[in-house]
Formats: sequence, structure tokens, C-alpha cells
Amino acid sequence: MTTFTKTTAAMIAATILLAPAAHADGADVDTDWTGGHPLPEGTEVPHEPGYGSAWRMYDVIKFGDPNFRNSEVRGVRVIGDFDADQMLCSMNFKGGVGTCYVDGQQVTDLGWAKGGKLVTADAKIAPFTPIIQTFASLEHRLSSSAS
Repeated sequence: MTTFTKTTAAMIAATILLAPAAHADGADVDTDWTGGHPLPEGTEVPHEPGYGSAWRMYDVIKFGDPNFRNSEVRGVRVIGDFDADQMLCSMNFKGGVGTCYVDGQQVTDLGWAKGGKLVTADAKIAPFTPIIQTFASLEHRLSSSAS
């Protein structure tokens, strides 16, 4: 019986070692686990990111986009007027996406929704932050409990 166990263990080890590595199709090699991309050369940052953190560029997913509530699509969800395709955000190696900035100014953090981090850079939306945070939090909690 010990010969059978050793043979089985050897076959399992060989299978694991010889199996090809799984890679996501079309995934950018430099994209981290939070969906952040490296900064373009010469990008100015608001301040030093701190221990265990880094500055990254995140894809913007605007309200109304079919992927806005899709948690499989990585990026920062933006409500309101915002013209760029990417946003500068801090990323912590343990905590994920942190504070986001546009033109050196911190954007309004609206919390976490079903699709991911929710922000606005629109001054017309910012006064409604408490209301949006309440709905986003409720949506996030309901979607988390259903999974």
C-alpha cells in the first residue's frame, strides 16, 4: 500500500509541476490585483504614498456603462461629469484602492458599490454624497449577502 501511495503522490506532483500556468486573457502584465496600472513617466503625485502603498492609474467606468455594476471589470466607478479615461489613486498592498485624485485635488469618495469603489469629481454631485453613500452601501450589502 505504501508503494501505491508514493506512486500516486509522485504522479500528482508531476502533474502539478508540468501543468501550464493559467493566465487571464488579454490581461496587462503590469496590472496589479486591484486593477491599477503603472503611472506614465513624469506623472505628478499629490504626496508620497506611504508604507505598503503606491500610486496607480485606474480605468474609469462611468455611470451608465454596462460594466458599472460588474465586479469582474476592474476600475473606479465614477458618477457625474468626468472626461478622462483614467484616474490617479493610491493603492495599498493589503487594503486595495485608496484615495483618488484629479488635478492634484482629492475627489469625493462615495464608498463601495456592487461594482467597486465609487467616486465623483463633479462639484454638482458632491452635495448629495450622504444620500449616494447610503444607497451604495445598501446595494453593496445586499449584493454581498446574495453571493
